Parts: sequence; structure tokens; C-alpha cells
Amino acid sequence: MSKKIELNEEEQILVKEIMEELGLKGGQDKRLVSTIGKRLSFDRQRMKVAIKRAIIGRETHE
Repeated sequence: MSKKIELNEEEQILVKEIMEELGLKGGQDKRLVSTIGKRLSFDRQRMKVAIKRAIIGRETHE
């Protein structure tokens, strides 16, 4: 069971925009984007780089 990540409205909008830009869908990807966003203070550029790296890493381990 994972803990829900609390986001304000601005952060939720940013998460949705980044998910659309990167073609991500679903709860697992949303949790990934939200978690990375929290860690990187919702810096759009840093988030996109970190998310791409996480996705590449996830794909190579499947």
C-alpha cells in the first residue's frame, strides 16, 4: 500500500502537463511524477530529466 502524495492545485496542474508532454498515463506514472516533483521542488526541467531517466531504468529492468 502506498501513501497518497498530497499536492496543491498548482502542483497537480504541473504534474498533468508533464504527463501529457511525456505521454504518460495511469496511477503508477502519476505517483512517479508526483514523487519526483516533490523531491525536486517542482522544477519543470529537472523533473522532466529525472522522469525520463526513471522510465528508462524501469524499462530495462522489466
